[in-house]
This record gives sequence, structure tokens and C-alpha cells, in this order.
Amino acid sequence: MDKSSIKFGIKNGFLHIFSANMINKIVQFGTTIVLVRVLSKTDYGNYTYALNILSMFLLLKGMGVDSGILQYCSETDDRERKLKYFRYGIKIGLVANVVIAIAIYIYTSLFELPIKASTPILRTLFLLPLVTIIFECLIVFYRADYKNKIFSTLSVINAIALFVGSIVLGNLFGIKGVVFARYFAFVISVIIGVYFFKEYFKDFKKVETPNRPDKNKFLKYSITCSLTNAISQMLFLIDTFLVGLIIKDTNVVAAYKTATLIPFNLLFIPTSIIVFVYPYFAKNYNNKKWIKEKFITLQKYLFFFNTIISLILIIFAKPFILLVFGENYMDALVPFRILMFGYIVAGSFRAPAGNILASIKKVKVNFYNAIITGIANIILDVILIYKYGSNGAAVATVLVFIITSIISNTYLFRYLKE
Repeated sequence: MDKSSIKFGIKNGFLHIFSANMINKIVQFGTTIVLVRVLSKTDYGNYTYALNILSMFLLLKGMGVDSGILQYCSETDDRERKLKYFRYGIKIGLVANVVIAIAIYIYTSLFELPIKASTPILRTLFLLPLVTIIFECLIVFYRADYKNKIFSTLSVINAIALFVGSIVLGNLFGIKGVVFARYFAFVISVIIGVYFFKEYFKDFKKVETPNRPDKNKFLKYSITCSLTNAISQMLFLIDTFLVGLIIKDTNVVAAYKTATLIPFNLLFIPTSIIVFVYPYFAKNYNNKKWIKEKFITLQKYLFFFNTIISLILIIFAKPFILLVFGENYMDALVPFRILMFGYIVAGSFRAPAGNILASIKKVKVNFYNAIITGIANIILDVILIYKYGSNGAAVATVLVFIITSIISNTYLFRYLKE
């Protein structure tokens, strides 16, 4: 990577984003370590399964307005226009998440989850979508307005608040305290996020929502991104759900969830870079030469760093799991190694290509890709979990990473050659 790119990144807030994401992942990892010690393995399995189901309800959160706010606010330097999209986006997002909150409460009142003890935990979490959508809209607005320091600060505050809340409330009230720690973290983060918004309040009060054609474009883009992200995120959720559904053993669920923590959380490395560069790609979405040159550079260096990290963790997986999680979680060893290979694919090819396609408004490509790989994901999960248990779930995830990477990268490079 040339010196000018490094200097540009440092000057414009990349270090804030990267350091914040690194702190977040360390804190989140610390939170997990605390939870596996504060809660019994059974309670931890019940809690993580409830969170997994909550994430499935939130697949269509806010109708994708956070993606719409990021894209359309990044494209313009006009503050009034940015605030119009933000105002409209947060309004639509809140309405959508109210519906989701009601759906969660009704579902948990009438039905039981495959792991029954997770049902009351999920019911207690039903209001969480209301605070999370406000927080998410705020931080993507700050990203789109190049306020990377504020974006990073809020992200760190959210992670630390969850960590502290989990320790204090978890020790005092057990699993109920851990649940309420999530509310505490997001409420605190929203309050501080609104405080940072004070410089925009005067203009925000005066702006109208966008005109009808702009609203339609915004909604079309947001909903397409929402459907795409929903199917894509199923890749990270359906395996845990099916492990619980097919095997029906909370200890296996807890071990598999533990195996996913490092590989999935390490995605903060490519994510940090993408978070920083996305607004610039969105602003230059019509410049194919610029897009191609920057994308190739991005992918090349990501592959180099991700491969080194993965090889180290694959080789030292056994002592690492013993040290961090303890002997009770040694059944996570094989799926952990499999998923670390998957991290190379996801972090170097899947995530960068998908985000760049979104930044140049090729969201339909991502959508069709998500449908194809989503179907493949379910089929592979069912077949491989029945045959190989949690190891099969890990293999299915990696295979889907490979399929989706081939589709997105093939289309992107063909488009950029035109």
C-alpha cells in the first residue's frame, strides 16, 4: 500500500475506526470470557441461543434504512440533504422495529423455541430493537458525514457499557442481569449519541423529508439491502439454530458458538477498512477506473494479512482454546480450525466484494447472490449437521463463503472491465 494511501487514512480517521473496532472486539471477547464464567455452560447455551433467535427476528431490522442512510448521505456534501435522508430513515426504521418488537413478544407468548429455556430470555429482549435502531442510524450517519472519531467513540462506549453491565448485573442477578446489561449498553450509547448530535439539531429541526422520487429510491435501495443482508446474515445464524434444532444439546450449541467467536469477530479487520473506505467508494461510484484500482489494492493486502492471522491461530488452536475458554470447550477445536480457514475467504473476498458492489449501487447482484447461497447454506447445513454434527455446520459455512465470494468477485471484475 503506497505511502499516500496510508497518510490519507491516518489524516481522515482510519486509525480511530481501526483502534475502536479492535477495542470493541477485545472488549466483546472479554465479555464472552466473563459470561462463560458468570453463567453455567447450560445457561450460556440458553442465552446465546436466545440471542441467535433475536438476531433472526432482526434480519429485516429497520427495513435496511441504516444502509440507505450510509449510501445516500455519503453521496452528497450537502448537510441539509444528508439530514433529510437521516430524518426519513430513522422514522421508517423505528416503525419497522416496533413491528418486530411486537412480533417477538407475540411469538414467545404463544410458542416455545426448540431449546425451551431460551424462550423467556428472548421475551425479555423484545424491546431491544427499539433502542438498537436509533443507535445504528446515528453511527452510520456519523460515518457518512466523515465524523469517524464520533463513530468510533460511540462504538467503544457501547462495547464497554455491555462489558461492565454484564460483569456487574450478571454477578448480581445471573442470566436476568446479563439480559438487562444489553439494554443498559444501548440506552447509554443512544443518550451519548444524541448528545454528539447537538451540532446538527438546529438544521435537523428545519429539514423536511426527501421528495417522493428520492424517498422511493432510498426505500428501494434500503429494502434491497435489507433483504440481501438478511439472507447473508442467515449464514452466521442458521448453523447455530440448526445445531440446536437437530442435536438439541445446549452443551454442543455452547461449544459451537464458542468456536465461531474468534473467526467471526476477527472480521473486524476487513470491516474496519471497509467502514473507512465505503463513503469514498460511494462518492466515486461512477468512476470504474478508480473503483477497480482501489479494490484490487484493498483485496491484495487483506488476503496477505488474513492468511497470516489464520495460519497462526489454526496451528496454535488447541493451547489457545484451553487458555481462553478452558477444558470444557475443547469440543470447539475442530470447528474452530475449519472456521479460521473460512475467515480467510470471508475477510479477503466475500466482505470486500459485497460492500463495494453495494457502494456502486449493484445491490441486486448482492441480492441474487444471497438467495443462491442462502439456499445452498440451508441444504448444506442440514446434510452436514446430521452427518458430522457441529463440524458439519462449520464446513457448510466455509463452503458457502467460497460460493458467494466466487459469484460477487466474478461479477464485479466483469463490470469493471466494461
